[in-house]
Amino acid sequence: MAVAHPRFAPVEHVWDQLKRQMSSCPSVHDLELAVQVLWAHLPQDNIRCLMNLMPDRVAACIAAGGGPTRY
Repeated sequence: MAVAHPRFAPVEHVWDQLKRQMSSCPSVHDLELAVQVLWAHLPQDNIRCLMNLMPDRVAACIAAGGGPTRY
């Protein structure tokens, strides 16, 4: 199964945001709770922005022939 490149997987950017906000968790249970709280409080504007950028990301990838882009 192919793995989506991060530039085409907005959720990868969301996970990155969550990781930057995470503090150390002493247990898996604490980690699960922390992720749930952070996920519930993600600014929806950030997610909408990532989704709205998808056409630009696809166009940049096509223009770069599948090579690196600014995304």
